[in-house]
Amino acid sequence: MHQLHHSRAVSSVGYDGAGRILRVYFRGGGRYDYLGVPPRVFAGLLGSAHPWTEWGNHIKNSYPFRRVEP
Repeated sequence: MHQLHHSRAVSSVGYDGAGRILRVYFRGGGRYDYLGVPPRVFAGLLGSAHPWTEWGNHIKNSYPFRRVEP
């Protein structure tokens, strides 16, 4: 799990390379798993100065997702 201290909205992200699942944890609560995400997209999110914007522009509407209950 990678903490994103510089983001006000996204608290942390994780990635399962074998399943190509991106896990996004939000500060407001909730975890979402995005399916079929290539490793380069995960790397772009980690390297972004603005992870919330990166998520909105390249992940949110581009990959199927499921909300995971706590």
